[in-house]
Amino acid sequence: MFSGSMKSFSSNISSHYSISQQAAFQAGPWSVYDARKRSTGNSVSVFTIDKRMIHSHTSRAAGAAMLKEDTEELYARLRKESGYLAKLRHPSVLELMEPVEEGRNSISFVTERVTACLTSVIERKAAVRTGTDSEVDEVEIQKGLLQLAKGLEFLHYSVGIVHLGLSPSAVFVNAKSDWKLSGLGFAQEFRNNNSQEYFVQQYDPRFPHSLQVNLDYSAPELVIDHLMDPANDVFSLGCLIHAIYCSRSPISANGNPVTYKNSISQSLRISRDPRFPNDMFEVLSHLLTRRPTDRMSARDFQDSPYFDNILINTIRFLDALPAKTTSERQAFMRGLSRVLPQFPNSVQQKKILPALLDELDKDESLTGPILTNILEIGKVMSQMGFSNRILPGLKRLKDRPSGLAVLLDKIEIVKSRVNGQEFTEDVLPLIYAALTSPSPAIQEKTLTTIPQITANIDFQAIKNELFPQVSAVFAQTSSLAVKVAALRALQGLIEGGLDKYTISEKLVPLLRGMKTREPTVIMCALDVYKRVMPIVDSSVLATDVIPHIWAMAVSPLLKLDQFREFMVVVHKASDRVETEHARKLAELDPEHSKQNDFIQSTGDVTADFEALVLGRTNVNGKKTSTSSPSSNVNSSRLAPQDNEDFEWDDAPAKPKSEFVQRTQGMKLQSSRSMVSTPRTLKVGGQQQGSGRMQQTSNTAPSSQRPIQRTTPIPRTPSMSNGSAVWGIGGSVRSMSIGSVGVSSTPQSAFTPSTPVASSTSVLESIESNGFGGMLAPQEANPWNSVISASTGSNNSIGSSVGLSFPRPPPVQSPGSEATMNTSSGFGLPRPVSEPVQQAQPQKNGMDKYASLL
Repeated sequence: MFSGSMKSFSSNISSHYSISQQAAFQAGPWSVYDARKRSTGNSVSVFTIDKRMIHSHTSRAAGAAMLKEDTEELYARLRKESGYLAKLRHPSVLELMEPVEEGRNSISFVTERVTACLTSVIERKAAVRTGTDSEVDEVEIQKGLLQLAKGLEFLHYSVGIVHLGLSPSAVFVNAKSDWKLSGLGFAQEFRNNNSQEYFVQQYDPRFPHSLQVNLDYSAPELVIDHLMDPANDVFSLGCLIHAIYCSRSPISANGNPVTYKNSISQSLRISRDPRFPNDMFEVLSHLLTRRPTDRMSARDFQDSPYFDNILINTIRFLDALPAKTTSERQAFMRGLSRVLPQFPNSVQQKKILPALLDELDKDESLTGPILTNILEIGKVMSQMGFSNRILPGLKRLKDRPSGLAVLLDKIEIVKSRVNGQEFTEDVLPLIYAALTSPSPAIQEKTLTTIPQITANIDFQAIKNELFPQVSAVFAQTSSLAVKVAALRALQGLIEGGLDKYTISEKLVPLLRGMKTREPTVIMCALDVYKRVMPIVDSSVLATDVIPHIWAMAVSPLLKLDQFREFMVVVHKASDRVETEHARKLAELDPEHSKQNDFIQSTGDVTADFEALVLGRTNVNGKKTSTSSPSSNVNSSRLAPQDNEDFEWDDAPAKPKSEFVQRTQGMKLQSSRSMVSTPRTLKVGGQQQGSGRMQQTSNTAPSSQRPIQRTTPIPRTPSMSNGSAVWGIGGSVRSMSIGSVGVSSTPQSAFTPSTPVASSTSVLESIESNGFGGMLAPQEANPWNSVISASTGSNNSIGSSVGLSFPRPPPVQSPGSEATMNTSSGFGLPRPVSEPVQQAQPQKNGMDKYASLL
């Protein structure tokens, strides 16, 4: 309709505004269209009326001679309405944006954006009772009525105008949910020295009802007595209130003044109705009175008990906020957050939120409290509403620390109301600004917030923007609290998807450069390393991570429990390095690869395939672990561990009787630490005894002829000149290696109870084997530590005067078993006749640590 009426002339409205094709609603004679100003994009409403509609109606109601005169009167009334809007400036009066423009087929003007007239509110209120619409909140109605009362007070006492046409079609609801007065085409001025004036209300049945005064909302003294008074508008306000709660005016005249006069006395008998809220019936009885002198004024109405509640008084204070002092504004903003949940969402978003956004940039001391209230309203808004209305206001907080602090505290609300792109483009710059703030408190708060926002940031932003910012703060700050917060932020970035390269090449060196050894800081650094360990390669663990963890672990400021936590991490990292590096070496060993190929080729192919595909069992039928390599290190160590049982499939070969080995300066070494470990030797498949055996190498002994004995033969030590010679079954064998004497004697030389006479006999035996003259009896034993036999030979290594191990007796019968018991003990103080007791294991440094744990 509007586009058709505007085609006949080129107007300022059509050229500067984009106008919708369909009317948003109808308000009396006016069709209201939504529009947007082309230059600014601001939303407005365009009121227009089609002259052709008026012509067609008046031509049917009157003759052609009266057509021009009647229509000119109507046009003047319509132009008068926009004229008053241009002169009156008040928050409760509809704001005019563009003055009236009259063309050949239309009359138009532009106002602030309005969404409905009061007719729509009454219809919605009626629809609630039928269950076809949402409820209109009581606070919204109270706020609207209060605004109408303020507008009438302005007209009556400041301008000297009586509205005379107050009806639902003359009250509009704007985009902020404010109720605005309009429909001033029937307004009349009056003299202040005389409150009542004689006035004949114009009513012509030939005109459309929408272009005449609505008698259902007119005061009786105006229609019956023809007296104009400001109380006329107060009576009309009472009729509006009745229509809002009861869906109709108390008067039903059907546009006929005679009907109005006949029914007015009965219409004013208002009974109590449960639909009226508390205190409303008493107020209504003082508005709908026959005599104007009995009515309350617009000022009295605002002070009635109906408006005496915290919510309405909050709105009143908010409307008068610019006139309040700074201390009053601060107290109001801090207390508003406690009252906000009581307001309906429509009032929060349409009334309170715009006022808060307007005040956000005016006083920096109020930025924090105002932003707190804004975000509390925003958490119940839609994402689109938040992005369009609140997000632009947040961008202005970049240089305001108090606003940034509130934003960080309410970051969960912001996360839930914006999408990923908006968060990256609009919110992240605020995070970066907070990170570079000179205030350590703001930096700490920002770093604490980072783990909460990583899910809203893409990988590139985390790697290229956020991680460098956090790293710079961590490296430059001197505040321990900020360092701890930065380490926690780094944990959040790792969990948020920081890539392996950045962790290995940038994060790990950053941590290694940390100088402080304060327990709180290094414990947080340990937590970062815990998240780094499963990601980086084992080489990085071995060369960078484990050494730094050790360096932090030896801090004297740590407590015992904290030190143990470091050791747990060290062991797990070391186990992973050991396992993975051993696997790599095994893969590079050709002999090992051939052996694995042979085992795989002879194994159960079906089981191998199922284990590969299903990941449930290995080829031996055992359940496969799904944990990391470091979690299975105990089963993959390269060297034997304590309390492990060793089995020899075959006993060592029996040495020749005259075997002599000669060497000088022999140095005893072991591939593992010199730890005497109890071992149980099994010969022939049965466990016969236990002793102490030194771990020498990982190479298994060669397969030899098994040793078979009928009965266990006890060992009898014999002492001569401080040296011990062991005899088993009557044979002693000794020989000398370097400064160590080793003897070999025929079997008939000794018996189990025969002691060694002296060191001379031992030396003689040595000479008989070709080692004479190498070692004097007076030389001291250079080895005071315990040394155990490493082979199955009956040769023995002893002190400077010789330690002899007996030669096994001849084989008696097949299948018989014997127990070989090895023991150590150099430099015995005196000969003993009974068998030597098993020596206790010697504890080294690691054994002490194990007992500590």
